Amino acid sequence: MRLRGLILSMRELNIVQEEDTERFVMEDGLTELLDGLYRYGVQIINLDMFHADCREKLEAVLILHQLEPEDCLMLAATDRVLSIIEGTNIACLGYLNPRIPGQKFSGVKMLVESFEEVDFHYLERVYQRKHGIPWTVIETGRCILREMTLEDLDDLYEIYRGKSITRYMEGLYEERQKEEEYTRAYIENMYHFYGYGMWIAVEKAAGRIIGRAGLNSLNLHKTPAVELGYVIGEEFQRKGYASELCKGILNYAKAATEFGQVHCLIHKDNKISIHLAENLGFVWREEIELQNKMLQRYTKSL
Repeated sequence: MRLRGLILSMRELNIVQEEDTERFVMEDGLTELLDGLYRYGVQIINLDMFHADCREKLEAVLILHQLEPEDCLMLAATDRVLSIIEGTNIACLGYLNPRIPGQKFSGVKMLVESFEEVDFHYLERVYQRKHGIPWTVIETGRCILREMTLEDLDDLYEIYRGKSITRYMEGLYEERQKEEEYTRAYIENMYHFYGYGMWIAVEKAAGRIIGRAGLNSLNLHKTPAVELGYVIGEEFQRKGYASELCKGILNYAKAATEFGQVHCLIHKDNKISIHLAENLGFVWREEIELQNKMLQRYTKSL
């Protein structure tokens, strides 16, 4: 599946105010977005041109353009236009047009106030979120870090069978159903709400899952914070993967989050993780009790 069509009403994207002399103006960012979509083979469907004011008419327009609903994303600034795709499998991005206040955008999970940072890749992520396609978040020299799916659990259970893996951390649920329920909720809430989490680490050359790594939310001294975490399967340890992935995550945390620090919480006997943290520039701060465990807190400023 991929994004092949952008559905919109040019009329409702007009930002001209009553006192303006212009009759029709779009944001500069939106103009650039629409101009750039053609390079990616995305068709732009203007509902106004086809007088498509209901679902049946829209379906006819999609047939004309040889598109399926699953191929498309709607850019909607009004509840009226949004209602046209009700009951379909069309992804949607809401636009808070200041000229049309008071819209409810019921069911729309992603909204934008402007198009300065919206490009094809942004729309593609909105599309992927709708269809449960995991985002690729970070790419390093040898690996990618992407969001987790339920299909990854077989590989994760295999990795967590390693004797050293659960020596200093919790394992997966013994009951597969509980782990699936936890994973499903994690994907829906952590990725969607925070924009980060523990991601699946995939070796690019062979396409193998080698572990997972990412950022965990925690409450540290009554203050929201993030913790760097990773798990590398025993077969892939001592090959520099952990260091490579953690460096990519730290760069991501600096660029994509508002946190000024990242923390590592490490058991005092976990010498390998302590050594890695120190090599990454983390500094010991304190011994802290979390969830009935005494851990060493290391901190790195971003």
